[in-house]
Amino acid sequence: MNEIYECANCGCTIENEEDLYEVEDQIICEDCFNDETFTCSHCGERFFYRNSVSDDNTAICQNCYDNYYRRCERCGCIIHDDNVYWDGDYPYCSDCYDEEEQCRHIHDYGYKPVPIFYRCSDEGENVRCYGVELEIDRGGKDDDNADTLESIANREEEILYIKSDGSLDEGMELVSHPCSLYFHKYDFPWEEIMKRAVRLGYRSHNTSTCGLHVHIGRCSLGNTYERQEDVISRILFFFESHWNELFRFSRRSEESAEHWAARHGYEDRPKEILEKAKKSSKGRYACVNITNISTVEIRLFRGTLKWNTFMASLELVDAICENAIRLNDDELHKQSWADFVMDISPEYTELISYLKEKRLYVNEPTIIDEEDN
Repeated sequence: MNEIYECANCGCTIENEEDLYEVEDQIICEDCFNDETFTCSHCGERFFYRNSVSDDNTAICQNCYDNYYRRCERCGCIIHDDNVYWDGDYPYCSDCYDEEEQCRHIHDYGYKPVPIFYRCSDEGENVRCYGVELEIDRGGKDDDNADTLESIANREEEILYIKSDGSLDEGMELVSHPCSLYFHKYDFPWEEIMKRAVRLGYRSHNTSTCGLHVHIGRCSLGNTYERQEDVISRILFFFESHWNELFRFSRRSEESAEHWAARHGYEDRPKEILEKAKKSSKGRYACVNITNISTVEIRLFRGTLKWNTFMASLELVDAICENAIRLNDDELHKQSWADFVMDISPEYTELISYLKEKRLYVNEPTIIDEEDN
């Protein structure tokens, strides 16, 4: 006499042994097996649907989901851990991450769009461009605030984007596409952006976290690699030769400079400082960061939301570049700070004014009551 079984799922009688199936240690009938169970796409075992985690395309058991999968924060699809795109603590599938990235105003720190170069209409293609990173803090890592600032900058063209930065407490980093000095000065609405940032509660100078970094395209320093290296070595030499004046200009504290914008150390010839910088353990946290493939980064300056100070800093970088391109090693070695200052073009209006405020302009000091920001 054949043994009779009862389906653990629907309670029907199973008279033939070939018609029974075992799922999750329970005996069930063929109909329940076909209609109520599935094969986990990860481990290959059979489970009841009631114990599954599924979306439109995938069904897996709870154990596999807990150990190897997550749901997309946006569309809810199931994603293997190897295929997750993270935005902070939130997991996304690749499609939703791309869509979120397009809508998001504060991008991840590693976000690097294809650079767009901006020059004034009467400037040629060879005019040097500068990418600016301005850190602001204390106003919150707020996407609405980022949208407000981006809307001011990008009324006509995309010239600014905003990134998160782990070195900031409650802030973000404003990043420009590469622009000529004149474009930064006359076409880029930096002053309006800065005033709005202050109204939103942000600070830059009056923090211990913020810097102003200026990127110079290596290709703008010479037509060959050797020429670029020569100019970079002279930029490094200028910083080491005139560190006291530049440090005073920077508004940084000694502790801040040592941490975020350290010196490489003086050597008697520009090439010697370049070789020293290449072997330095400071990495990118140097006053002149040469670790990037495409740019040289000037990290000297403390952050600021004062347009005059900001523009004076950009004009100083441009003047230093022109100086390093124009002079040879021997001429640079003989150049004093007074020589450099007296050669500054009258077109650098903000730089000259700021040098006077800081008593760094030869024979024409201007007394101020407190440090500007």
